Parts: sequence; C-alpha cells; structure tokens
Amino acid sequence: MQLGALVVTQGSSHQSGEGTNSWSSSWPVVGKTVVERWIDRVRELGVGILSVVDRDEQSPVRITDWVKEGVEQILLILSGSYAEIDFADLIQFHHQGRNRITRVFDKKGPLGISLLNRGAVLKSGLRCGLDETLKSSRYNFRGYVSRLSSTMAYRQLVEDALEGRCGIQPAGHQADEKIWIDATARVDASARIQGPCYIGAHTRIHAGVIVTGYSSVEQNCEIDMGTTLDHACILPNTYLAPGLHVRNSVVDGARLEQLERGVTVDLGRAALAARRYHVPSAVTRTASAASEGGNLIGCDWGTDAQALMPVRGDTHDV
Repeated sequence: MQLGALVVTQGSSHQSGEGTNSWSSSWPVVGKTVVERWIDRVRELGVGILSVVDRDEQSPVRITDWVKEGVEQILLILSGSYAEIDFADLIQFHHQGRNRITRVFDKKGPLGISLLNRGAVLKSGLRCGLDETLKSSRYNFRGYVSRLSSTMAYRQLVEDALEGRCGIQPAGHQADEKIWIDATARVDASARIQGPCYIGAHTRIHAGVIVTGYSSVEQNCEIDMGTTLDHACILPNTYLAPGLHVRNSVVDGARLEQLERGVTVDLGRAALAARRYHVPSAVTRTASAASEGGNLIGCDWGTDAQALMPVRGDTHDV
C-alpha cells in the first residue's frame, strides 16, 4: 500500500518575531530543525511521495493528485509540535479500524497529525486533514510530546534533548559525557565547556568563553572572548560580543528574549550582538581576527554591525 506524507511548516504569519513568546519551525534543536526531524522519521517508513510546504503558501500541494496516481494513504503533519509517535503503530491502527480519517491526540488534545485514506482525500482534499469538525477516529498517544507554542517550550525541548529525556540525538561528535561538538566547530583550548551542552557546525568559541547549563550554540555562530552562556540557546548565524553573561535566554542574531522576565531586547543597538552573513574571505575579517592583526584561517564570515569590535573590560549581564 503506497503511502504519501505532507509536512506543513508554520508559515511566517504564525510567529511573532517582534514580541515575546515567538517560535519558528526554522529554529534548529541541537543541529536539526523539528521539520527536518519529522522528515527523517517519515522517510524511515519508505513513503512513496514526500512534500514539505509552508502553511501560508498560495498554491498548496494538490494531494488529490497523489491519490489519483495510486497513493492509498496520506500522513499529514502540521509542524507546531514534536511528538515521538510510532508511525507504524498508527498506520496499523488506521488500517485495522478501516478508518477514513485518523487524528492523533495526547491528553491535551489534537497534535496536528492525521492519517487520511484515499476516499477522504478525493471527497474533501486537504480540508479533511485540517477541519477538526469532520468525523474521524481518535488515536491516543501517551509518549513524549512538546507543544512548540512559545520560546519557553522550544528552550525546554533543547534541555530535554541534551538530558536524554526524549529521543532527539544531538548532531555532531559526543566529545564527553553529555557534550556534543560538531567536527567543524572551532573551540579555543581555554574555553570551558560544561555539559550538558551542544556546539554546532562551523561555530567558533573564543578564549575564555564558558558554555554551561544545558546551553546550545547552533551552526555558524561566533561567541567572542570571555562571554558566558548559561541555560541559553544561540540560534544560527549569531555573533555575541566579548564579556557578556547570557542566562535563561534565546538569542537570534541581535534579538535576545529573556525567558524569566519575558522581555525581548535588541542587543544590536549597543553593539553587543549581530547577525552573521557569508561574504568572500578575501574582503572579510571577524572582530577577533582584526584585534589579532590578521584573518582567521578558513573563517570567511562577517557581521551586519560594521563597528562591532572586541571591547575588553567589564562583563555585561543580558
């Protein structure tokens, strides 16, 4: 029986990038986004057709065409949660009950995951997976679930992954107990890396940096001299200036969300953080490379804060 899968990302209108409690399905969790992890698990089923679309997309995938081409069942995943569902068991439940539509629930309600049979799709198209008022069968799931409705929930999922409370395996090499460092990351010998923590691909950790307390530094980041990360998530392509103390926060470029206080601040205004971007190495120096009088070998990253230079002195709590 041929199976198709459709993964729907949250769309730009389903995140509040200007305020607090924002979350984006593009944020990685110790090396891979939730969407990428859904895709990996779906591929293990040997699906015949797999497509990923944005919820705001004007011309969504016509899954009615899939069933006309021979697909008998379609697995629909809305990426607002992470759940370690046994898809094989879900498919067996759906088949044995001869269900038209099966929706997955946990104790809090629907998880945005449905299994649709050919007849339901031909009759209602994608609506049969999105309209919860349509008659369906209920599959109760009692395993690990993270409802990613806020930055706080995202931060908790990262902690659960690092502590081994869920099935997410951090990408990269396990350098020590509960410490994962990607092979392409560059960590200064004087940096203190205290697990559980994660350092992603092509990230640079400078001298005197401390990474501790379930912190994660995703790919293509740069943490400058003497900065401390404690219970912090640093999202891809972020530069942090020297001498900062970032605690219980998620940082995305220059935007920092402090989770205890529920406030968001722009660190770029004080030249404490910036978004990194890829530019030719011949015309770029990083802030630390400039202070050392030369280019870092193999480092071809710049920032969007032209005056962002290392400042020696006091530590700044953010």
